[in-house]
Parts: sequence; C-alpha cells; structure tokens
Amino acid sequence: MRGKFYFGASIGLLFMCFITLLFVAPQTPTLWANLLHNPNLDFFFVYYTRFGEWPLIALSIGVSLYKNPRLGMWFGVCFLIELLIVQGLKFGLNEPRPIQELGNALFQAPNNVIAAWRSFPSGHTAGAFTALGFFAMISRRRLLEALCLILASLVGFSRLYLGQHYLHDVAAGICIALFIWLLFMVGKSNISTLKNSTW
Repeated sequence: MRGKFYFGASIGLLFMCFITLLFVAPQTPTLWANLLHNPNLDFFFVYYTRFGEWPLIALSIGVSLYKNPRLGMWFGVCFLIELLIVQGLKFGLNEPRPIQELGNALFQAPNNVIAAWRSFPSGHTAGAFTALGFFAMISRRRLLEALCLILASLVGFSRLYLGQHYLHDVAAGICIALFIWLLFMVGKSNISTLKNSTW
C-alpha cells in the first residue's frame, strides 16, 4: 500500500503524544513550544499554520479530482465528514483554549489572535494530516512520505507554538485524520473505476 510509511509514522507520532500526556501536565507541551518564540519562528508559524488548513485541503482535493474525478469526489466527501466531526466536537464540547488557563504566561506572536474557546480538537492538525496523507499516498518514494509527515507535524506543532491548542487537541486531530483515511480507503476499494486509477 502506498503511503504505508506515512501512516505508520503518524500512528507512532500519536503514540508519542499519548506517552507525553501520561507524564506531563496538559498545559506543559504548549508552554514548552510557546517559549521557543523568536521573530523568525513567529513569522514562519503564523503564516504556515494558515496554509496548513484550507489552502492545503483545497490543493489536495483539486489534485485528487484531476488525477481521478470519482475518487477525488469521494476524497472531498471524506473531508466534509472530517469537517462535521471536528466542528461537532468543537461546538459540542466548547473546551477552553490555553489562554483561558495560562493567560499572560503565553507569548502572543504578532498577527496571531489567540482564540479563547472550541479548543478540542485541532482542526488545522486534522486537515493537514489528511491532506498531506493524500500526497504521501500518491508519492512513490519514502523520502517524500517522510517530508509529508514533517510538514503535517509542523502544522500540529504550530498550534502549540502559537498558544492555540493543547497537545491532546493536536493528538485528537491526528486521530481524526487517521479515521478519515481509513474511511477513504474503504470507499476507494468499492469504487468501480479503481482498476483504472493512477493512485
């Protein structure tokens, strides 16, 4: 299966998140990441985190539609399901964001407004891991899969660095992305044009 390294490594990363959460307080990873702030990283993460959600999602859906319209449509449906899951949890739970607990302990990067509510789960992380999972799946080299994983992980890290999320929010985003990919693969196997697919 293409993308096996990406998905296996994503599960490994998720496991590392859970291990970390067993041994440190929930706010600690956010504080660690946020304390790394400097002007260059501030600029990079503020704009990278914005690219890591809707622009990246739109790019992956567009490429998938170009490569195989029927599979691309199913990929878009899977993203819609992901959106419903993420927003349903956000609005249903309405969890406070780190700023509510940490307040002035958080550094606020320029051009970054820290939200106060709907922390769980991280939609940016879910979107990035799903979208970059697509590019990992169509790649033919493990090096490109590793690059996709690094880029997705940086989106998750950016949410901690910018003080927008806790580590468990990011971990939940990865979980949702993995579920969406499982859903996509189940549907993909049932699409009649699969034999003619270049995926």
